[in-house]
Amino acid sequence: MGKDNIEKNLFLHRVLFVYVEFWHNIIFYKKVVVVNKENIPEDGNVIFTPNHQNALMDALALHFIIKRPLVFVARADIFKKKAVAAFLYFLKILPIYRIRDGIDSLERNKEIFAKTVDILKAGNSLAILPEGNHGSKRRLRPLKKGFARIAFQTEEANNFGMDLKIVPIGLDYSDYESFRSTLFVNFGEPISVSDYYDLYKENAPLALNKIKDKLAESISKVMINIKSIEYYDLYDNLRNIYSNRYCEKLGLPNSEQPNKFKADKLLIEKLEKFEIKKSAEIKSMQSLVNKYVRGLKGTKISSSCFEKDPQSLLSLIVSSLLLILFLPFYLYGLIVNIIPYQLSLASTKIIKDRQFFSSFKMVVLMFATPIFYALETWVFSAFTTDPFKWYYFLLSLPVSGVIAWIWHSNALKLLMHWRLFLLKTRKAKTYKLLRLMLDNIFTKTDEIVGS
Repeated sequence: MGKDNIEKNLFLHRVLFVYVEFWHNIIFYKKVVVVNKENIPEDGNVIFTPNHQNALMDALALHFIIKRPLVFVARADIFKKKAVAAFLYFLKILPIYRIRDGIDSLERNKEIFAKTVDILKAGNSLAILPEGNHGSKRRLRPLKKGFARIAFQTEEANNFGMDLKIVPIGLDYSDYESFRSTLFVNFGEPISVSDYYDLYKENAPLALNKIKDKLAESISKVMINIKSIEYYDLYDNLRNIYSNRYCEKLGLPNSEQPNKFKADKLLIEKLEKFEIKKSAEIKSMQSLVNKYVRGLKGTKISSSCFEKDPQSLLSLIVSSLLLILFLPFYLYGLIVNIIPYQLSLASTKIIKDRQFFSSFKMVVLMFATPIFYALETWVFSAFTTDPFKWYYFLLSLPVSGVIAWIWHSNALKLLMHWRLFLLKTRKAKTYKLLRLMLDNIFTKTDEIVGS
């Protein structure tokens, strides 16, 4: 597949799509939560525009949730090498040229705009990351005008008859890097490009700015957008420390998505007002939260664990014995699955940008796992005379991998509860100090959200 036929859906592409979707939605992420999907127009031409915080994972999130063919638009400088360009075209990614690529290269955008018409007419939708680059903070960065230029010039090439809709999307990750984290996808109300036709014909630069501002406002509504520069860490830390308590106060059944998103948005709104009205108080609040976070980090106990009362010694011993009972199953699953998993972790050591960590982990795990399963099964079959036993061995590999991961997760949680128990019993002074700080944080935040 090349640029000329990028709108076509090849059989190989569909097969790869199903395979990668399984790894993305079922294996890599523990949960994928999607809300407001009814905002996606059932028919017509659509440009999807998500916020961009997690490199390739943002693109994959759209691919495997939006049930229609997508073609992405990305900056042209990553297409310089022919082999890379061929691979990107196979992944249905088109280049868009910017001034920094050279004034002469901007002429090549005419060809891209013409191609977008073919793409849309063939039943595909476009996906554009309007921030232009990814960032590590939960904040909407200034949008570039590329999406608007593509929308208007695609319409202009078709005599303004395509009735393009732009759908804002908010993406949020419980953890940018970790395996088995949660992905939250929130679709906003579509923006009709036709609402800006007259203005574009009269004053194109003004129309570009107007629709850019509208999209920025729309994306901000469906994502976690912490605008504060000075107190960003305070906002972000309180989202996690106060989440369970705030969801309970709001009458939400739990602090899972989408309830956490609702609580986070309200909390950020309250904090923004508090920052404006009481600038002196918010500084002391930040100092308190930072001190608590640093102190808790030294104990290696999570905030959600510390909020709870320590388990009894008997409960901890019983839980530990149960883990020991299932230790052989864990060890088997660990041994036969450790190499692909360790390779996925090792792949991040060659990456400088941490936002690419999850992308590399998933890609390496996705391709290394079946290869090692095949090699392990081949070795096993060489040592057995029963032709059917290798089937059972092959089946045991993914099953034992799941069991090993569950055991490992429970062991980490139990270890944290042991730390909490020992902190209270052996370092009572530190425990009481941290508990006092947490109570103060709760009290002060209760006042903020109640004001």
